Amino acid sequence: MNTNDTGLRRRRVRRSLAALAGLALVVSACGSDDGGSSGDTTADSTADTTADTTAGTTADSTADTTADSTGDGDSAAGVDLDTNGDGTVVFGVATPGPRDDGAYYQALVEGVEDFSSEMGYGEPIIVDNIDPAQAETEIRNLARQNVDVIAVGAGELSDPIEALAAEFPDIFWYCNCGAGQQFAGVAQSSDDSSQISYSAGYATGLLLQDTDSTSAAFLGCCDLDFEKEAFMAFELGLQAVDPNFTATYIPTGDFNDVAGATEAFNQAVAAGAGAVYPFLGGSHEAVVGLANEQGIIVMSAGASDACERDDLDYQIAVQFDGGDYLQVIFDKIANGELNEGETFLFEVGAYDFVGAKFCDATPEQVAALDEVKAQIANGDFADQFNEIKSEAYGF
Repeated sequence: MNTNDTGLRRRRVRRSLAALAGLALVVSACGSDDGGSSGDTTADSTADTTADTTAGTTADSTADTTADSTGDGDSAAGVDLDTNGDGTVVFGVATPGPRDDGAYYQALVEGVEDFSSEMGYGEPIIVDNIDPAQAETEIRNLARQNVDVIAVGAGELSDPIEALAAEFPDIFWYCNCGAGQQFAGVAQSSDDSSQISYSAGYATGLLLQDTDSTSAAFLGCCDLDFEKEAFMAFELGLQAVDPNFTATYIPTGDFNDVAGATEAFNQAVAAGAGAVYPFLGGSHEAVVGLANEQGIIVMSAGASDACERDDLDYQIAVQFDGGDYLQVIFDKIANGELNEGETFLFEVGAYDFVGAKFCDATPEQVAALDEVKAQIANGDFADQFNEIKSEAYGF
């Protein structure tokens, strides 16, 4: 993210320090229990955190929902975050996409970098653009570099993580793995793509009503399962505004290929799209720039600070920001509310930094989106979302 607005990043870090400082002294050590727990996934449905809260505020401190463990209830042992005892705390980050994609991966990397800087820790070691086929080798190499905590940035890299956590039990392992299985020895966070994508589609539909177009384009990679879920939920949300609106999935062949993304964008424009969702990595910002030139509605893919950008013009921030998630996750780890083998679920409606938000809209549009997000939180669309997941993942 080549943004000139570093103030937002600093505010986000200062806001997280009170919650995260405890992690320097108290953290759940990966090797502290018997490793056999497959903990339950839960959501903090009572939390009311916003991305604009004042410094020192994170997830609603009165929330009483925790990740329920089926393993040892005493696994939150007090230990120094300097897990290898060398006097320096070093984070390692592994992502399948580029660290400067201006979207999801960069959000996670910057969250770790800023936290480490503010806490006086060592410089994080970032390994990006990891081919999932090489994940085991790359993450093992990262683990051997005297890191104390490893944050794995996406589910594409999750296959070897349980075995690696067992191989390197002194490291604290965290993965924002998304939908999937529990891993012994690994604390996870997840979100619900159907919820997030539905809110994005609904927000797009509200803005599309003020244009001459009735169609939106969803630019993805290769029609992967998680892309199918996101697209179908986006389309459902779009058509909830107007059944005559249409959405088209256009593959680019690679999340990071600018040439392929440009071709897909041009195809969308030629088809009359009035909005584009670049569900991409390294090629995301290139598409945003093209949309700005054409005056087409465009949205972020993960980053919650998109609306504050002064070099690119976003109309919607579709938020599933790994940096924001870290604030809550590390707080819960420090408080013993999230242990290895457990997953914390971020839900639309429970946190204002999850799901779609407008960068510039009318009060009526904002109110309409807020109402839909409340309906999502209430479970009003649960059956439709389950049908989407079933079709996308074949279960």
